This record gives sequence, C-alpha cells and structure tokens, in this order.
Amino acid sequence: MAAAYYYADDSGGQNGPVGEETIFELIRNGVVRAETLVWTAGMSDWGRADSIAAFAARLVRPPAAPQTPARAAAPEGRLTGVLPVWGLFWRSIVASLGIVLVLPAPWAGVWFCKWFAGHVVLPGDRPLRLQASVGGIWWLFAAMGAEQWIVARVFSGLLTFAALQDPDNFDTRLWFAMAGVWFAALVVSLLLTWALIRWFCAHLGTDDGATKLAFKGGFFGLFGWYLLVSLSAVTVIGWAWALKFFYRWLAAKAEGAPRFACHITGLAILWRTIVFMFVSMLIIPIPWLARWYVNWTISQFSVEPAAQA
Repeated sequence: MAAAYYYADDSGGQNGPVGEETIFELIRNGVVRAETLVWTAGMSDWGRADSIAAFAARLVRPPAAPQTPARAAAPEGRLTGVLPVWGLFWRSIVASLGIVLVLPAPWAGVWFCKWFAGHVVLPGDRPLRLQASVGGIWWLFAAMGAEQWIVARVFSGLLTFAALQDPDNFDTRLWFAMAGVWFAALVVSLLLTWALIRWFCAHLGTDDGATKLAFKGGFFGLFGWYLLVSLSAVTVIGWAWALKFFYRWLAAKAEGAPRFACHITGLAILWRTIVFMFVSMLIIPIPWLARWYVNWTISQFSVEPAAQA
C-alpha cells in the first residue's frame, strides 16, 4: 500500500492525506519546499521535507546566480551537478573501501552510482535516476574489486622476488613478466570500465520516462582514447586537450533521448586540474575541491535541442 503523507502549508494548516506522486507535483509547483513540514505513518513527529530521501533530490537546487551579461550569454541546456561536499566525500571513501574489500563491492558500487546519478539535474529541474539493482550487476563490481586485489598481490610477489635477485645477475625475464601483468591488468580494467559505462547509461532515467540512453562506444575506442591521453602526458600540457576530445567522444556515444554535447575546453581542464593538485597538498580543502571539480565537469555537458521534423 502506497504511503500517505500530510504536509503543512504556509499558514500552518494541515493538508492531506496525499500520495507520494502528489507531493512530487507540489514540489514542482513550489508548494512543498525543503523546509515544509511533512508527516507519514512511522514518523514520531513532523519533519522537514528534505529529510525524507524520496523528496530530498527533487528539493536540491543550486543557488541562483546573478544575471550578469556573461550569464545571460551562456549556452542553454547545461546539466547541473548538485553534489554536496561531505556527501560526495564520505560516500566516495565508503564506496572505494567496499570495492577494495570485494565482498561488499556490488552493494557499495550500486549504492554510490544511484546516489551520484540522483544529484545530476537535467534542464527543467529534472533529476536523473539510476533505475538499477544489485542483482543484475553484482558480478561487475565484484570483478573490479577482485581485479585490484589480484593485481596488487601479483605485483607484490614479483617485487619481493626481484628484491631477492642478485643485482649482477638479474633475470630480465622478470621485467617482462611485470610488464605483461601490467598490460593484462590494464586491459581487464578498461573492459570493466567499458561495461560499467554501458550499464550506467542503459539504466539512467527521469521521473517522466523521457530519458532512454545507450552507450554505443566500443571497447577499442575506449582503449585508444586511454592510450592517447596517457601518451600525451609526455607533452606536459597536451593531455588536457586529449582529455577534452575524450569527453566529447563519450557525450557523442551516449545515444538515445536526450542527446548530449560536451563543451569542455583543454585550457579549463588544465588550470582546474593544476589548482586541484596543488591545493590538495594542504589536505583539508580536498572535500571542497572534489565537489568543485566534479560539479564543474558535469556542467560542461548539455542536452542538445531536439531535431526539427
């Protein structure tokens, strides 16, 4: 049976009972706000609407920016990242630990991905939803954790063996073995990343059901972009422009409705990454830097206008 909710209006009057979908509509119309008091069976007392998980993501809104000429001239249709500082920070740590420990990896991975998707808002104040469960994808996150665990222990064993070798009679085959392990680990890691991107796009949606996506980029395309970005590091700054085109490739390969475009520039990636790296040395600002960088990256993607018939 669907939950029935009561809510207080601006004059303090009690309204309801109404269903969850009615509350969603009231949120869209501005009748129910973050501070609006609501109550349903199981609650000991009235609480704020933003304290209920089902309503929180719909109530999150970025602060209004001043309407400067530069703002007015900005491209329309951009995505908005509304990830909170501490929410992103502690969830990233918990999810990373869950993956490393392997057994909790499926739950940690799906939990984080669903939370992350729910804090990306499409134009028209439509938050994304990751409509997925652990049952269909547990193997992927478990494989990610197992791959890290196996590679760490194989490398540890090889390094220990290398340390015991006679420096004057070192077996060069050991270096080839380490290179082979590294390459195999890279291929497996990129295969799992490719599978994760495909799963993530396929299960994204919105409350109105208008979002239907499929990632059409191939594994070899992802592998090629990884090599290009990695090799461009020798140019010191060229990696930022390689990364720009990689992001644009990702946006172009997320096909369906809506279609996305990426407006990120190499220079913007470069200076923000430099700032992130140097200020992170102070340790304390890392949570704020992470939120700043991730929300900015999200804002560089936009929804393309629908083609005219």
